[in-house]
Amino acid sequence: SSGINAEYGGVTHSIRYRCCKKELTVLTPLQQHFMDVMPEKPIIDTSNLILSPMPGSLSVISVSEGDEVLEGTEVAVVVAMKMNNSLKAPKSGKIKKIYAKVGDVVDGDQKIMEFH
Repeated sequence: SSGINAEYGGVTHSIRYRCCKKELTVLTPLQQHFMDVMPEKPIIDTSNLILSPMPGSLSVISVSEGDEVLEGTEVAVVVAMKMNNSLKAPKSGKIKKIYAKVGDVVDGDQKIMEFH
């Protein structure tokens, strides 16, 4: 046995040898051309936001601006496809701003509220 392990996942491949792991990307010349000309999507910090997980209707807002909440506390509910999606505080903090109101139709990834 050579001790080399390879994992294939589409265009990305992982090769392991002993304690080292290397990620490789294999592209055709056309794929590489598109990668070169495509703008990179900026990384946006959403750690202080509650975003709608999918399009739906905002049926409940359980907090007000200025409220202190604990991690895991339900802060809102979005109804989508006849299912209630409970939105919970990802961390403890204070509600800085609420961007939507009960009854609003929200898009996926739309800001609902922000923490301090």
